[in-house]
Amino acid sequence: MKLTLAILLSSLVLPALAQKSTSKSMSFEDCLRVIQNTATQLGVAPINIVETKDMRMVRFLSDDGSVLVTCSRPDRKIITTITKK
Repeated sequence: MKLTLAILLSSLVLPALAQKSTSKSMSFEDCLRVIQNTATQLGVAPINIVETKDMRMVRFLSDDGSVLVTCSRPDRKIITTITKK
């Protein structure tokens, strides 16, 4: 069991080392437009992770990793996390 937990923890921690996150103040509506524009530019539909009236989180997959975009109405923020394989 300990070995399995160690493998699980390393799989959660190691990818985090290859991540870069940025945060910026932005209205919720503008943030949603960023998601739409990104989907249009990439020609790829975003994968919905969370979608409520106050938050939307989507992932865009690419050959070398993924981009996670989070829009928060209460915080008035867009958070972008790039993960490389």
